Amino acid sequence: MSNDQYDRTGRIMFLFVWIILFAGLFLFFYYHQKSENTVYSSNHTEMILSADKEGHYHIKGRINEYPVEFLVDTGATLVAIPQALADRLHIRGRYPIKMFTANGEVTGSLTRLKQLSVGEFILKDVKAVIIPGNDNSLVLLGMNVLSQFNMVQQDMRLILKRNQ
Repeated sequence: MSNDQYDRTGRIMFLFVWIILFAGLFLFFYYHQKSENTVYSSNHTEMILSADKEGHYHIKGRINEYPVEFLVDTGATLVAIPQALADRLHIRGRYPIKMFTANGEVTGSLTRLKQLSVGEFILKDVKAVIIPGNDNSLVLLGMNVLSQFNMVQQDMRLILKRNQ
């Protein structure tokens, strides 16, 4: 091999190493940011939620003692449970209700939850709606629950303090 071939091979290897390095850093920060959004702190007076990279707030909780993941949704009037999840949790609707969502008009079913917990907070007899045709397992945490908290958003964090 001539010196020109060694130089060319060296430059290609150098470029390849940089591409691998940048791809590795991208994946590290992508997954690091993705896992960080579920971290929150909670005590008996407040919860602090970190936003995911899209600016949404997720929190783990329970409905009637079953673990679920909530998505904070200030645009939702009520707690909204996807039909498939409601079936798994043995939650039945009581009354049909027409709703207007971002995807148009749907007919859901009103129900009441015996217990809903988010962080350290436990709420009893919570009104909710079961949304048909949604295979998502996220439960929308609506304003009927959120209105029981004072909400402050700053620095990609949402602070929820229980109203007195």
